[in-house]
Amino acid sequence: MKRALALLALAIGCAQVRAEGMPAVLQRMLDAAGSLNYRGHVVQIEGNHTQSLRVMHRAGANGGDDRVHSLQGRYWELRRTGSACRVALTDGKPARDEALVAAMFPSLLPQRLQRLAQYYDFEPIGSGRLADRAAEFTVARPRDQFRFAYLLVTDAQTGLLLKASLIDGRGRELRQAFFVDLELLPELPAADWEQPHPAASPALVWSEYTLDRRELGKDVPWRLSSLPPGFRLGDYARGRLPGGSQEVEQLTVSDGLATVSVFIDRASSGEQPLQGVSRIEALPAYGTTIGGHHVVLLGAVPVATLEHIAKALTPAGTAASAGAPAAAVQAP
Repeated sequence: MKRALALLALAIGCAQVRAEGMPAVLQRMLDAAGSLNYRGHVVQIEGNHTQSLRVMHRAGANGGDDRVHSLQGRYWELRRTGSACRVALTDGKPARDEALVAAMFPSLLPQRLQRLAQYYDFEPIGSGRLADRAAEFTVARPRDQFRFAYLLVTDAQTGLLLKASLIDGRGRELRQAFFVDLELLPELPAADWEQPHPAASPALVWSEYTLDRRELGKDVPWRLSSLPPGFRLGDYARGRLPGGSQEVEQLTVSDGLATVSVFIDRASSGEQPLQGVSRIEALPAYGTTIGGHHVVLLGAVPVATLEHIAKALTPAGTAASAGAPAAAVQAP
């Protein structure tokens, strides 16, 4: 694994080579998700946070079906068929698109990469082993300054995605998910699929979630005059931070893989708000003041992406009076 990371660091610094058509490694990942039945254990690491999951997958169209449940901490579970997800959480909080993709990375991440393939060059960098299987290592290197690279580890025999790591410009793994064991099956029995987990509780709150939602309402009080290529405005919400009394607005901007959270509240003279470039845990952050509001942007993207979004953000009334386009709020 150390050799692969060293090769990755070298590959990120090499001259870009543009791929033509669908990269072969990506096609193999997509084919594997549609044709294989499997189950196994996955570990996710982001900054100082680690969680372990049990993953089951049935072959089928649109990436097949997934069932995932947690193995540590508070129990949660999700089930996916196509773009429809049912998510069970003990605290009833809404699911995040980025978290769903991370939990079902072997089937969903290749679909997202396919849509963004024009922004990446895919280059094989070596081979090794993972989850006791022969594996091939590929770097997906961004062609612009708005994205980070991915290290993709695929099963040499089937092409199934075994590991995905998000790598920043300094070669650090910001986020990773990988199998520690994997069992390929001719079929996944219905009894195994439907069997309830012993840790599941009647107190679980199930909610429906649709991946790739498109359009927001027109009452969003903020406008984005432009976005980096491939990014679009996702969600808008109001709420209060834990332990706080002041209302905070939140916008999310995403390219389908990386999500930027934009937090907006009224500027207060009694506080020292974040200004400029910083980091919050493992993620880049950027703070600024816009129209009397303190704005903090946070996401697994380069600082150039955060700055671009911040410069394009204006209150809706200001944007409208200045004639700035509001297309960023609508479906692309």
